[in-house]
Amino acid sequence: MATSLPEPRALSSASNLAEASFVEKLFNYPDADIILRSSDERDFRVLKLFIIKSSPVLNELIKTASESPVSVLPANTTPLPLVHLSESAAILCSLLTFVLPMLPVLPPNIEEMMELLSVAQKYEMDHILVHIRGSIALQDPPLICKSNALHVYSLAQKYGLRREVVQAARLTLKSTLTIESLEGKLDVMPGDHLHELWKYHQKVQLNLLSNVDGFRGSDAYKALNCLKCVELTSSGIPKWIDDYIRFMARNPSSFDLLEFQSALARHITNPPGPFTLKPCLSCWSLPRQAIDEFWTALTTFVHANMEEAESAFSITEGDASFMDHIGVAAVTLALPECLDISNADVVVQSSNFANFRIHKAILASSSQFFRDMFSLPQPSDGETVDGLPVVRLSEDAELVRALITVLYPIPSQIPTSYERVLALLAAAQKYDMSFVQSSIRAEVIRRGLPALTEAQAFRAFAIAFSNNLSPEIGTTARLTLDFPLTFESLGDELRLFRGSALRELAGFRKRCRDDIVSCLESFLDAHKGPSKIWIGCPKPKAQLSSSATQPSNTSMFSFGQSRVAQPSGELVGSFDFGLSAINNDKLTLPPWLHDLFTQQIGELKQYFTHSLIRPSSIRDKYLAALMKHSPTPNDCPTCLMVHTHEGEGYRAELEQMLTHARNQASAAFELQRLLCVLNTRCP
Repeated sequence: MATSLPEPRALSSASNLAEASFVEKLFNYPDADIILRSSDERDFRVLKLFIIKSSPVLNELIKTASESPVSVLPANTTPLPLVHLSESAAILCSLLTFVLPMLPVLPPNIEEMMELLSVAQKYEMDHILVHIRGSIALQDPPLICKSNALHVYSLAQKYGLRREVVQAARLTLKSTLTIESLEGKLDVMPGDHLHELWKYHQKVQLNLLSNVDGFRGSDAYKALNCLKCVELTSSGIPKWIDDYIRFMARNPSSFDLLEFQSALARHITNPPGPFTLKPCLSCWSLPRQAIDEFWTALTTFVHANMEEAESAFSITEGDASFMDHIGVAAVTLALPECLDISNADVVVQSSNFANFRIHKAILASSSQFFRDMFSLPQPSDGETVDGLPVVRLSEDAELVRALITVLYPIPSQIPTSYERVLALLAAAQKYDMSFVQSSIRAEVIRRGLPALTEAQAFRAFAIAFSNNLSPEIGTTARLTLDFPLTFESLGDELRLFRGSALRELAGFRKRCRDDIVSCLESFLDAHKGPSKIWIGCPKPKAQLSSSATQPSNTSMFSFGQSRVAQPSGELVGSFDFGLSAINNDKLTLPPWLHDLFTQQIGELKQYFTHSLIRPSSIRDKYLAALMKHSPTPNDCPTCLMVHTHEGEGYRAELEQMLTHARNQASAAFELQRLLCVLNTRCP
């Protein structure tokens, strides 16, 4: 029996003297008649009257403990009933300060405070919950704020604290919820918690958009028509206020008094039209009372829409298995007739109670897991079917059947659905069947990967990642590149993402994006890149000459243009050589080719969450840009001639290099995850 005190850090809110005093009381409370023992073997001798009056759950535990053997105590002490609790001494110590008549003390950090609330909720201490929440609300600065709202939200979801879930979720509305904005925080919470938060944001936005016209017809809104703004709506309301309200409905994160005042400042300092030079004096001197009344009404409106969205909030305390989301086969097929099971000596039972008669030797030879199982003495009263021992598996009948067909020397019958194949690979990995995994992967390669939809691609990655399936993690990550990485595209599949899966996928996509950008930038190099074959197009020279101030440059270009208009390869060569000799340090690509690459690069740099360019799609983009540049042979025979002679090879090289750029990041990602799996450090 341990009697050492909890660490002082658990009681950091009190002074050292006060800590020592009430901790001593918690351990040796006067007239104690019950002992509460923490999970880390620390005892609290307290009066059970306070405990049973605070918690009906603990009341029942104490009744049971009173009928059981008492704890062993030192000599000259009265034996007391002992209640074992699953909480640590630090949490119990803080909880008891709210139960017993002494100075209440909160734990030192937000994680333990959330745990304290969950323990009080678990033991149905309603008035203690109110007391703890009141103490938390008195913290200065506030304990729950915009900077830690995501973390608090996830903790509250974990512990099933609905009030804190809602409070933190509201604070997250002050920021936009996107993959980009959460880039460094994507592993703060499980995917199902993040999915619930995203649905809440969507619901609030939908409510505001649906009801904003009602607010624009309210008395509080109409009261603003007395203002003499320089720009009014048809209702006589300052347009900048109406614009702010409609913008706020589309972007709830802009609901902030500072945002509203910024809109006012922009309106005052930036006149609405070219003929309005003076600032809006009416809005400049907008009465404070008018602002307060309007903002109070708008706040009431926004909060009402938030409350409606909060009523549908789900508390997802536990993580469901990925198997809960991939479904089961509708029909259970018998084992193939070619499989001889006449002398089977074990029954394998699936999670949906389908029985398969097979041979222990086959299982043992393919799996260290089953080899160890069968080497142990089996209970004589174990479950049997037709006199054969039963081994229960957590996989459904389709997966168990597929696994058996791979174990035996018969044609394997693995599922057609790729996510079911991943589930089969996960089962083989769980049972330590490396040879079976290799056989399954060989079959997948033989028949080729199926085309996956957006949802299927993200679901496949989540399943592969959660089961540490390498190389499927890299394969499925690469498949997601063809789709946007947004909460909208992830949809319900976000619930399957565990640990660092979403952060890893976002990081992988950024690396792919960077490699693709580097590849495309190499094609912008007119000196030594693959695109140097295009030098000679007259149009970029026209742009250069038109901006020059020397008349001789213009006449030079006029001469060149008159010659290049002829479809003669010799003249084109003469033109190209002449300009290159003069402007060798200013070589430029044709505008259509330059614009093609810079547009793709710009889009990639702006948002890494957009679907990444497919190597096969660049061919169509290239042809479309070329045809727009030269719809007829006479528009730019230079570029058309280069395209005729070298265009196919150029496009092939471009596709090949883009493919290499995508695969380069994929290979590094697969290696990283493989090392993580081998070192058993995967989050």
